[in-house]
Amino acid sequence: MKALGTAFLFHFKEQTRSKGFRITSIVLSLLILGFFAYNHFMSKEEEVRVSVINNSDFQVDEDGLKGMIEGLQLSVKDAGDVDSEKGKIKEQDLDHLVIIDQKDTLPTVEYFYHRMPDPNVIFAFSTQLQQQYLQNVSSENNLSGDVVADLFTQIPVERNMLAENNGSLGIVYVFIFLMYTFILMFGQGIAMSITGEKSTRVMEVMITKIKPIYMLFAKVLSNLAAGLIQVSIFFLAGYLAYLLGWMNTDQFSVFGFSFDLSQVGPGLIFAFVFFFAGGYLVYALCFAALGSVISRTEDLGSVMGPVIMLVMGALMVGIKTMMDPTGALVTFSTYFPFFSPIVAFSKYVMGELTTGELLLSGAVLVASILLIAYLASRIYVKGVMVYGEKFKWSQMSGMLKKEKTQVL
Repeated sequence: MKALGTAFLFHFKEQTRSKGFRITSIVLSLLILGFFAYNHFMSKEEEVRVSVINNSDFQVDEDGLKGMIEGLQLSVKDAGDVDSEKGKIKEQDLDHLVIIDQKDTLPTVEYFYHRMPDPNVIFAFSTQLQQQYLQNVSSENNLSGDVVADLFTQIPVERNMLAENNGSLGIVYVFIFLMYTFILMFGQGIAMSITGEKSTRVMEVMITKIKPIYMLFAKVLSNLAAGLIQVSIFFLAGYLAYLLGWMNTDQFSVFGFSFDLSQVGPGLIFAFVFFFAGGYLVYALCFAALGSVISRTEDLGSVMGPVIMLVMGALMVGIKTMMDPTGALVTFSTYFPFFSPIVAFSKYVMGELTTGELLLSGAVLVASILLIAYLASRIYVKGVMVYGEKFKWSQMSGMLKKEKTQVL
């Protein structure tokens, strides 16, 4: 165990002191701070630039529109300015163009935008014109004031969500993003490191000093520790933004997904670390095993394909979990070790996983890690001794069964 500890400390120091680790930590932390700073300082100054051309008898109440559209900058144009205003939208010097016409007594609206329509703009103009139209119809038909008031009465809608944790999608989104990024970055880093040691013949010297199985677990666990430290740095950057007042806790969202900070507690943190570590170990052991069976870094792509496909599959199922956490595929993936770290954590955060299901998923994940670690260690111990020949998948079963592998 002393040899394992020595190898672990060596690889851990090598990983955390590398330029890549420091640059990634600094750059992404600055990006996180920049994201919150931009939202904090720019959200108050954001303008919605709208031009309106009114060819009807209806009135445009600018004050009423400003009360419905935050940051509205309204410009009234003539009918001859249509082409120039459209050109401004194409050049993104204008956000929206609204043309109001009239067909008999009914107002019509033509709406122009660049790529994404703004529902608030459409709703504000249509609501204002609808009210004027109803007033005109009421006057023409001599309707009483009580009837007119009834026509404008809003239908009350009481919304009752039965699902728990409404603000959980932001947490799920961040977890999926971190898992996908770190599995690819650190997992492939392990494979490249092992292949590089073999191609430079450094491996031949190392295996005389330490058992290959210790080298395997030292690499995997040291990268896990480095990954958790880096994730902690990113969360500290977010916490710093919170302390600086750049984070609106009442309306905090991540790329449109609500993020309920009140959910962050010891239970959530423990689940995050457990499933993050579990998901990483599943894939890192596979990357390490496959990296040991090839001798040239240029052959990595041909060997890593199946694992990369599993990572991408986990990402897609994770996104599906956000939309349909009770589907058949998601239910199966809750216990499938290559997908369960993302899916089970997501369902747990969203309140769609019972305690029993959570424990069962965790137990299956731990058992799967132990099995994968056993198989990966056998492949690694024999794979690092193989040089020269190009790896074939048919050799994998032989590495798992044979006690000795001939050194070429």
